[in-house]
Parts: sequence; structure tokens; C-alpha cells
Amino acid sequence: MHHLYFSLLVVSFNVIIIHSNSLSSFQPPCPHQERLALLQFKNSFHINCSRDSPNSHPDIIPYEKMKSWVGGPSVDCCSWDGVECNRKSGHVIGLDLTASCLSGTFPPNSTIFNLAFLTKLILSYNNFKYSRIPSEIDQLSKLQVLRLFKSKFSGQIPAEISKLSALTVLELGEDSMENKLLKLQKPSLDKLIQNLTHLQELDLKNIDASSFVPVSLQNLTTLKQISIDNCNLHGNLPPNLFHLPHLETLRLSFNGDIGGSLPEFQFHSPLKRIFLSGTSLSGGLPPSIGKLAQLETLELSLCQLSGYIPSSLGNLTKLSHLYLDDNDISGVVPPSISNLTNLEALFLMNLNVKPGQLISNLAKLHTLTSVGLSGMALGDKIPPSFANLTALRELFLSNTQVTGLLPHWIANLTQLEILQLGGNQLEGQIPHWFTQLKNLQGLALLYNNLFGNFETFYGLENLRFLGLSGTNLTFPPTSQTNSSLLNLQLLFLESCNLTEFPGFLRDQKKLEHLRIEKNFIKGSIPQWFVNTSKESLLSFELAHNNLTGFEQPVTTLPWTRLEVFDIGGNNFQGELPIPPVSIKSYDVSNNLFSGVIPKQLCMARSLIMLDLSSNNLSRQLIPHCIGEQLGSSLRVLNLRENKFHGSMPISFTSNCNLKMINLSENQLEGDLPRSLENCTRLEVLDIGKNRMNDTFPSWLGSLPNLQVLVLSHNNFHGNISDQDLGCPFCNLRIIDLSHNFYTGKLPSRYLRNWSNMMAVKEGQTDSYSTRITFVVGVGEDEEGSVIFETIQYSMTITSKGKERLYSKILEVFRVIDFSSNNFTGKIPDVIGELKGLQALNLSNNNLDGRIPTSVANMIDLESLDLSRNKLYGVIPPELAQLTSLEVFDVSYNDLEGPIPQGNQFDTFLSGSYLGNSRLCGNLISKKCNNAEAVVSPPMTEDERSEHSRLVDWVVRSCGCVSGFIIGIVIGKLYITDKYHEWFMETFQQRPRRKVKRAKRRQRQLLNMLF
Repeated sequence: MHHLYFSLLVVSFNVIIIHSNSLSSFQPPCPHQERLALLQFKNSFHINCSRDSPNSHPDIIPYEKMKSWVGGPSVDCCSWDGVECNRKSGHVIGLDLTASCLSGTFPPNSTIFNLAFLTKLILSYNNFKYSRIPSEIDQLSKLQVLRLFKSKFSGQIPAEISKLSALTVLELGEDSMENKLLKLQKPSLDKLIQNLTHLQELDLKNIDASSFVPVSLQNLTTLKQISIDNCNLHGNLPPNLFHLPHLETLRLSFNGDIGGSLPEFQFHSPLKRIFLSGTSLSGGLPPSIGKLAQLETLELSLCQLSGYIPSSLGNLTKLSHLYLDDNDISGVVPPSISNLTNLEALFLMNLNVKPGQLISNLAKLHTLTSVGLSGMALGDKIPPSFANLTALRELFLSNTQVTGLLPHWIANLTQLEILQLGGNQLEGQIPHWFTQLKNLQGLALLYNNLFGNFETFYGLENLRFLGLSGTNLTFPPTSQTNSSLLNLQLLFLESCNLTEFPGFLRDQKKLEHLRIEKNFIKGSIPQWFVNTSKESLLSFELAHNNLTGFEQPVTTLPWTRLEVFDIGGNNFQGELPIPPVSIKSYDVSNNLFSGVIPKQLCMARSLIMLDLSSNNLSRQLIPHCIGEQLGSSLRVLNLRENKFHGSMPISFTSNCNLKMINLSENQLEGDLPRSLENCTRLEVLDIGKNRMNDTFPSWLGSLPNLQVLVLSHNNFHGNISDQDLGCPFCNLRIIDLSHNFYTGKLPSRYLRNWSNMMAVKEGQTDSYSTRITFVVGVGEDEEGSVIFETIQYSMTITSKGKERLYSKILEVFRVIDFSSNNFTGKIPDVIGELKGLQALNLSNNNLDGRIPTSVANMIDLESLDLSRNKLYGVIPPELAQLTSLEVFDVSYNDLEGPIPQGNQFDTFLSGSYLGNSRLCGNLISKKCNNAEAVVSPPMTEDERSEHSRLVDWVVRSCGCVSGFIIGIVIGKLYITDKYHEWFMETFQQRPRRKVKRAKRRQRQLLNMLF
């Protein structure tokens, strides 16, 4: 009986459990209104899953999740792809439409905001066509996860996001470092996040925040990941940021204005990944960095770090990736680096360190797959101990001073995918054993003393990137080529003595980057090449050959994805070829093009560099659309030395981002357009050698970044009125007003404000340059390679018929040229405060008075021209202290007394003193006797007036001119770490550029290879 009772009890209990489980497994369907909201949201967009979709991504396979969003009213929306519901209530709580091929404008009143219970919204990798993020997003008050990365949102990030106080994940922005679509100004970044006290992951890559590094970050103690790369942040790095109790990842790379130093680190820190490359971080690596026991990745490339590599770095036994390249670190690589037994990637390129025992220590680290030691002196030979690193996939040894033949043991590194040996003194024939490196994808042997047959590389079927610039190559006849075995994406054959297009290019159907500059190719671009790689070619660089055009006339360039086109320094004729809308850099300088600028050029809304200089373009005014339609993208506009005439029609809008404008050596007339005030990022303005007729544009003084201003050889006139308020032209380094009709006194208040001309050159050795940043694609397997385009300016100083070319304008180069005007009055004493000035030209004016003794304070002065004025008195003997002075001219004044002696004054020729009858000295015919060694009393006013008339007659009869001619030239794009020779012409020369890495290792390979 008891047994029966027990059995019934067990059965009843099991029935209850089964019934309970069936109830718990039942999920109610989503509410009808939420289902309708999702369907209406779906109907707001088109579905585009093609591979060439604007938001396609190599690592993410697009999937049309909304295809499952069908069925009648009885269909439960909780079963749809990408939809997550609450198990108990059925309410939609999650929506994940990552890479779902959505295309269309995001409606501000979207029905998605009716999903009141939504806690997760992921719309990354779609194309919302530059819509704004709707402010109605704050209706999703329960939202915890918001991911909108790379979805083509643009404009101001709404302040309403700061009301989503439950957020734990916030991910916005794009992966393009070039065009920052999203802005964060009102609210600021600080105000946006300060109320998000539950944040664990903050990812705002590539937005325009333009603010200080927010201090409120230090208060968000729940943070595990901070990613605010390339957001225009500035200010010092808050030291407590590194001490957040849960922080594992800190990414602030490529915010160039972030300064400060690394803090003292603590034990038990959870930090695993630190990415601070491309910042202005200074100071040293603190020894306490060895306390970060969990650290796996340390990226500090392209900073301003100094000091030495601490031996405590060897304590980081979990470290797998170490990047310290391109810093001012010195000393010796510590032996403790051999303790890093998990190290996979080590990059110490372009440091001042000595290898010490580095090479022998590296041989012990068999986990290494990537090694970058470019720029380090490794001795005479490529270290044979590298033969032990059989797992190597990437090896960068450019500019390491190695010599001799290529060692055969490299063929044993069968895992090699990338090999960079450029810029060394390797010699001999390119060996055939390269064909054994079957995994090789990128090979750079450029600028050595190598020679060989190009056919050697035909067996490398995986080879995609090949750099052989500066190599003496022979090519097999076209009829015998097996080049179809190659499938190149990038090929550099610069300076290879080529005389024609290599025939093997016929078979390269997927070529993306081709550089064959500085060769001797003549004639026309063959039609067979025009038909090659039409859909793949991204950059085509043919500069400095002897080409005259296309074999068959081309109105529009045929390469539909072309971003870089450079044919500068050839002999192309006819009208400008129209580039595709994808173009970013268009350089046809130094050719023979004629006709007009095609208006279709303004359809290229991504155009960043436009160089049409030194051609014969004319017949109409410069199109309005250049300023109106291209102003937001264009950084460099160079139309120098053409035949443009009439007034300047360009109207620059408020979103102008130009950094350099060069319209010199044309026939432009009229006033300067006041819309130039909108170009607040402008650094260089050159309109010299035109016919402009205007007063001095004092309103340009409001441009905060203007450093070079050239108005010479025009019809500018009137007084230059001093500005009492503010700091006009505060950052000016070079000003050239020569050969105009200015009158009145020299602007002493301006001179007093030019603080950049006051700093002496000690400690300032960097080249003055403008850095332009943009992206050039690098193939299907890459998101893009960021290009840092550095533009340098050359200058020719002309004095008494002698030209001196300054190959580049250093940051310490400061110039004032007010020559050949009608300035009157005295040279103000304040001129002596410009201690950093290197060239001063006040010649051919009507200045009187004495030469201020304060000029002796200008200790960096190299050229001083005060000739053809009405100066009187003695040459101050204190000027003999100017030991840098190389050019000195005071001819045709009314100076008297002895010429200073000693130092540089013993080197100047007698012509420096012509027309001063009362001067005496050893360098001129009139010697000083005891009586003349005493300074004579000054002439009376009547005597001086008579003398001045005589001097004026002499000067005007001579027709002598002197002044500065500033030549500003735009070069082409390089994807290279190697500096190239500059191309020089009469008043210009090609810049050399350095492209720096800006993304993860996979996207840095091309930049380091070439």
C-alpha cells in the first residue's frame, strides 16, 4: 500500500514538472503593433547586397536578414532573423541588422522608435546615405547597446543620446580616416558621455569631436574599452585614465594634438591593449610599465617619445605585439627582450637605438611572425640568425645599411608573406631562389644596386605587391612572356631606365597601383594599356617621363575607380582629360595642356589635391564650382603659371577646408575675394605675379593658421594700417609684399605681433610642411591605406641678380620682403625683436633714418638687403655679430663712415656698398684714414635732399630689381617610407613625402613595404 502511494506521488510530481516545463518553454508572440513597426521600418529601405555596395566589408559577409520578415498577421516576428524578443512578454528587445544591406535615408520619425522595450539596436555596416542620427532616439529609454558603426550617418550626433543613461555600449563613427561624417560639437564629447555612467564600451572612431580629451572619462569607472581614434582630440592625456579599475583596452591613436606623457603604472592593472600611435605623447617609457602583467598589445608608433627602452619591458611575458617605431627613443635595446616568449610582432623602425644583442636575442623568440627593424644599423650583412625565425611572415629591413649579395638562406623562410629590403646597398643579380617563397605576397627590393630579369618573378603566383624602383631590369619579349602567371595589384618601377611601357602589363587585369615615374618613356600611352585594369586601377603615376599624350584621344579617363592620377612633368598636349568622380589627387602639372578647366571636375566631391600648375590653361575664368562644390574636400589648389585672366571668381563657402592656394603667375585682376575669410585652415596663400589691384588685405589676419602670404608683383597699393586689437597674422612665417605700390610707414605693430619670427632656430629642426590625410584603397582584402601627404615649399631669394634656392622651407625659416614699394619713414627699432628672421629685404623704397642697432639682435639673419633707400649714418658696427649673415647689401643709400670688420663682413664684395660715397673701408676703393675713421657729421637736410634725388635717378635708371620669389609646388602621392629626390625647376622643386602607417598590421603592410 505504501509502495503504491509512493508510486502515485512520483507520477504526479513528474506530471507537474512536465507541465511546468511546457509552460516555461512557451514564448508569447510579439505584439501586433511591434510587428507592424518592424515591417514599416523594413519598407523604409532598399536592399542592396552587391559586393560593390558602399558599405561592403572584407571581414563581414552581407546577409539579407529582412528576407525572413514576411508572412501574414499570424506570423510571429520573434522568429525573424535579427529580431530578439523577451521570453516572457514577447516584446521586441533586440534588433541586430549588421551588414543587412539596408540602403536609403533613415527617416527621423522611424517606426523603430515605437519599440519601447528595445535594449539592443545594432545597425552597423549599412548605408543610410548620409542621414542624420534622429534625435528621436531618446524614445528608446531602455537602450543598453547602440551600434551604428560604418552606416553612413553624418552630421551632428544628437544630444539626446546623452539621455540614454542605461547604455553600456556606444559605437558610432566610420572606418574612413579621411572624411569624418559625424561631428560632435553640441553637445561636446564630454557632455555626451558624462551621464552615461554604466558605459563599458565606448567606440567613436573617426568622428570630428574637436575637443579636449574629456576629463569625465576618468569618472566612468565601468569602462572596459575606450576607442576614440582619429577624432581631432587635443590636450594632455589624463593620467588617471590608465587607472580605471576595469579598463582593458585604451585606443586614442591618430589624435595628433594629444600630448602629455605616460603615467606611472600600477600592479594588478587590467590593461591588455594600449593604442596611442600617432599622438604627440612625449617623455619616456616609465620603468613601471613592467607592472602591466596582463598587457598583450602596446602600440606607441609615430609619437614623440624619447629616453630609452626600459629593461622592465621584459617583465611583460604576455606581450604579443610591440610597436615603438618612429620615435626619438635612443640607447640600446635591452637584453630582457628575450623574455618575451609570446612575442609575435616587434617593430622598432626608425629609432635611434643600437641593436646591441638584439639580433641574437630575437633568434630565441621562435613565436615571432613580424619583425620591423628598418632604419636600424644592422652591420654589413643581413643577420644570418634570422634564418632561425622560421615562423616569420613579415620582415622589414629597409635602410639598415646592409650590403653584399642577397643571402640564400632567405629561401628557407618559407612562411614569408612580406619582405622589405629597400634602401640598402645590396648588389648583384636578383636570385632565382625567390621562386621558392610560394607564400610571398609583398616584395620590396627598391633602391639597391640590384639587376635582373623581370621574368624571375613570374612563378610567384601569390605575389600581389612588388616594388623594384631603382633596379636595372630587363623584360622578356612580349611574345614570349608568361606574365599571366602574375596577378599583381601594386607595381613600382620608378627610375628603372624604362623607355616604353612593359608589355607584360597587358596581362595584369587586376592592377590597382602603378608607378613608373622618372623613366624615359616617350611617345603615347598605348591603347592596350588604356583597356587594362579599367575597373580596378586606383592610382596611376607617370610623372617625369617624355610622354606626349594617349595613343588614341581620351576625353574622359577610362579607369572608373581611379583615385590618384599623376602625369606631371611630361609633354601632354590638348585639353585636360576628365577624371572619374572617385578622383582624390589630380596632378597634371608641368605639361602643355591648353583650353579650360572642365566643369565636370567639380563632380569629383572627394577631390583633395588639384595641381594644374605650369600649363597653358586659359580662355576663361576659373570655374566658380571649385570653391563652391569642392571647398569641403579640397585641401590643395595649385593653378600657378597658367594664363587665367580676369577677376578671381572663386567663392569659398563656410565649409572651406583648403590648406594651400597658389594662383601665382597668371593674369588675374581686381580685388581679393573676401570669401577667403572662410578658409580658416589656410596655411599658404600665394597670388604673386598677377595684376591684382587692391589695398592690403588686413582682413586675412583673422586666419589662425596662415603661415605663408605672397602678394608680390601685383598692383596692391595704399598704406598698411596697423591693427591695434587682437593678434593679426599671428602665425605668419613668410610674407612677401615686394613689387607693389604700398606707401606710408612700415607696419610696426604687425611686426611686434609676429611671434613666430621671434623664436630662434635652435631646437626647431623639423621641415615646415603641410600634412594632408586621405585614404587610398589597397584591394579587396584591405579596408584602405591612410596616406599622410606632406607638402614642402621651396623658395628662391633673388638679390642683385643672384638667385639662391632654399631646397625646403624649414620651420625655422622666416622671411620678410617689402622691397620695391614706396614705403617711407624710418626702419622701426622693433624689427630687432624678430630674432628668428632669416631674410629681410626692404630694398628699393624711400626709407630714411639710420639702420637700427637692434638689427644686431637678429642672430639667425642670413640675408639683409637695405639697398636703394635714403638711409644715412653709419653701418652699426654691432652688425659684425651676425655670424650667419651671407648676403648683405646697403648700396645706393647715404651711409658714411667705416665699414664694420670681422666675421662675415670680411667676405662681402664691394658691390654691397656702391652709391655711398662717404663710406670707407678695406673692401672698397676708398680707404679709411685716421680722420675718416671718425664718423663725419651728418649732412644737412638740403644736402641730403640733393643726394637723394641723385640716388633716385641712379636707381630708376638701373632698372635693378630684387626680391623674393616663392615657388610652391604640389607633388604626387606616395605609398612609401622612402624619401625620393625632389624635382627642381627654375622656381620650384618636387617635394618628397613620407607616408606613415595608420591602421592595424594588415592595413600597414603597403606603407612599410614601399
